[in-house]
Amino acid sequence: MMRRLTSVCALGLLLTAVTILSAQSGSPAIDWKGLDEAWNAYFNAPSEEGAGKMLALLPEKEKILDIKDGFASINSISEHLGVLEGEIYSGNANAIKLGFRLYTISYGAFEVGLIKILGSLIAFNPRMFLQELGENRALFPNLEPLLGSYLRDTQEDEVARELERKLRIKALESVEEKPLKSLRNECIKVLKKL
Repeated sequence: MMRRLTSVCALGLLLTAVTILSAQSGSPAIDWKGLDEAWNAYFNAPSEEGAGKMLALLPEKEKILDIKDGFASINSISEHLGVLEGEIYSGNANAIKLGFRLYTISYGAFEVGLIKILGSLIAFNPRMFLQELGENRALFPNLEPLLGSYLRDTQEDEVARELERKLRIKALESVEEKPLKSLRNECIKVLKKL
């Protein structure tokens, strides 16, 4: 009887642990309606404050795979991504953070467009690129798609491809801050292999 009671208790503890772990490892809940409202406000009047509101609604470090409830929001963001692109290239800090953070909910053509914008940031602001990449490194275990985002557009033009690769390397080499040097060197090494 005692052995059976111990087995039942052990099974109960195991089920409780599994439930707790699955709840902790599940994707964070996203307020898609709030995100949609925040995006509409942002793309109609881009601001650092508006980007900050978006950041507060997005997951921090985890790529969300279950986006079925957010298709309308994601498609709206994708359709107006050019607004964010201009803000990113202007060097607006929260816009750059938002660009990297949107990667958590991106997929398909939206993901490709976002990666292209973020990769192009290297030439505009290599320090901010490295800083945000460092903050979001877990989202980019493979750096090749991000760093080589220009390859899709220059497939047929070897001269343009080589010029863009050298431009990105030179821009990254201009960053001398010690905390960014390791990531800078990793990015340059990847670019040299592309």
